Amino acid sequence: MRKLLILATILVMISSAAVAVAAHKQMGPMLTVSGLVKQPLRLSMEDLKRLSWARVKYNDIKDDGSFHGCFWLQGVPLRDILELAQIGKQGHGFNKMVDLAVVVKNARGQQVTVSWGEIFHRNPGEAVLALSSTPVRPKKDCKACHEPDVYQDLIRQLDRKLGLPKLVMTSDFAGDRSLENVVSLRVVEPVKVPQGPRPKTLYSSTLTVVGPDGKEHKLDKLPALHRRTILANQVGEGKGFHGRPHFSGVALADLLKHFKVSGDDQSAVVISAPDGYTSLVSWAELYRGPLGGRIIVADQMDGKPMKENGRFALILPDDLWADRWVKAAGKIETVRIANQPRLTVIGMGCGDSNLLTLEALDALAQADVLVAPKDLRKRFAAFLGNKPVLFDPMAAAHDKPIKKQTEAHKDAKARHMDQQQSADSAQIIKAQLAKGKSVAVLDWGDPMVYGSWRWLKDVFPKEQIRFVSGLSAFNAGSAAVGRDIACNGAIAITDPFTLFKRPEMLDSLAAQGATVVVFMAMPKFPQVIQTVQAAYPPDTPTAVVYRAGMQTQQVVKSRLDQVLEKNKDRERWLGVVYVGPCLR
Repeated sequence: MRKLLILATILVMISSAAVAVAAHKQMGPMLTVSGLVKQPLRLSMEDLKRLSWARVKYNDIKDDGSFHGCFWLQGVPLRDILELAQIGKQGHGFNKMVDLAVVVKNARGQQVTVSWGEIFHRNPGEAVLALSSTPVRPKKDCKACHEPDVYQDLIRQLDRKLGLPKLVMTSDFAGDRSLENVVSLRVVEPVKVPQGPRPKTLYSSTLTVVGPDGKEHKLDKLPALHRRTILANQVGEGKGFHGRPHFSGVALADLLKHFKVSGDDQSAVVISAPDGYTSLVSWAELYRGPLGGRIIVADQMDGKPMKENGRFALILPDDLWADRWVKAAGKIETVRIANQPRLTVIGMGCGDSNLLTLEALDALAQADVLVAPKDLRKRFAAFLGNKPVLFDPMAAAHDKPIKKQTEAHKDAKARHMDQQQSADSAQIIKAQLAKGKSVAVLDWGDPMVYGSWRWLKDVFPKEQIRFVSGLSAFNAGSAAVGRDIACNGAIAITDPFTLFKRPEMLDSLAAQGATVVVFMAMPKFPQVIQTVQAAYPPDTPTAVVYRAGMQTQQVVKSRLDQVLEKNKDRERWLGVVYVGPCLR
């Protein structure tokens, strides 16, 4: 209940922040939570401080032996943050979370992988996002055992300012995975193992280890490596305590090394059974901590070869739950979980921030850099944070009023200039993609309905562009009109230029009693209405929705023969026109 109250409070704050742009300018670091979550989050340091805290001791010593200080850190367990985001799979046969990973990313773009088990099957203090730090200083004078040129540098490390929020994995022997200035958590499922029908007898006679070149090594017995025997408490989340057996086998880390499988802090090892049961172990979990050597592939239980449930099993004796254990382990593969740079066009909706979709929030969280018009940057500042903006596409090439743009495009030289501007802008985006950065292009409404992104399709292959839909002004405007605009079965969405070129299509639409919806009508409003009047009767209901979806939204209803008079003093840009008998 407490976490639900906290979540409600945070969501209210996030919603309020979107319209409080001035307040946002004073905001500090922001953390996004995205991926396989039902509730994407964007949390400030103040939001995080409202959650439960853990206090941990952290020795910052890297893999190369370099010392970077000892600290008492206070922060929030990753478990609490992810529980707020309501992690869940959708449309998936394997509903357990033990094959998930969390990709942690910092402001410099560095990423590391943390397994689900490290967060949820260990004590909460083992995976923490630190929000404050206190150095731990030696109680004795360093002069007694070190020369000044040695100890002075070590003491200086205690005075350094940590980049907060900071990931702290307290079980890691080396601190390389404990990133500073964390900006995002992304929940992913790296490998989706096909789900088959559960066999009456679960059994796997062989174990396949996938090597670095993709070659499969099929084993009917474990190789002659150093054997380990461990005592394990078998306590499952579903079925509770099931004994305390001794397992014997080889360390998973040794088995991977034997087949020359390599990885890094972005990698994970996925183990699966013939029925599709899948478990994930992070690479760092195996090689950075003292407990990694205790994760074994077992072929014996209580001194006897394993016969039931296959010849081999994955055993993690230090997990507090046994749900990551895999009976009848049949396949081991390693995957590197790295963000592939991508170009995404995000529909930001037609109005205020309450119309942003969860998918749009998720896509924003995954973007490294932005291409955004000034208007959207201002309106959604609280959601964009400190992400770099490459340029304003409207200012760069497409900032002409419609009338001037139409006339200018009659001139080949002006058209060539626009093409060159688009090419120059595209080069800026391509340079970021080449650096491994994901680029998000922000667009109004639904980008697939008269979107401003169209210049991209001339310079990028269509398969390279991902689209995230948004709520269109058509959707918000239709709700504002409050009528069944499809009552006669037909709706036509168009723009002024199509109407002027093909006015005859209005005769057919009028005969069907169709509703005509005109986007971008306001700069040419008198001409649009005169064109429609040639086909529709004078008493046809008409509505103009201004600033659809915004707090300042207005709806002006009238007859077709009165609409010009009723809207003569209105603005000439943000309006959608509806005409048709269904508006009665």
